[in-house]
Amino acid sequence: MLVKEKIYSEGIFIKKNYPNGQLAVFFSNSDGEPVAELSLNDNSVELASDEFILKNYSENSLIAQEFLDSKAFTPTDRYLLMGAHLCPICRINI
Repeated sequence: MLVKEKIYSEGIFIKKNYPNGQLAVFFSNSDGEPVAELSLNDNSVELASDEFILKNYSENSLIAQEFLDSKAFTPTDRYLLMGAHLCPICRINI
């Protein structure tokens, strides 16, 4: 499993891959403690290697919006319905 880390202003982005090969995006604080799993895994959609399904609801709503505003993620024009939530497919820019 390939793991890439990128230091962000207040923590560390960790990029891995789910078992189906889709990009998994996590964020940890500067001490390395997990803060959020920002991505979702779904076998019904094909994604480019730099795309992921953004979990932008529930406990992730504020942090996801912060990263969208900072341009760490760029939304595509595609969405995926996950349960009752319409989740954007995004490109990661870091």
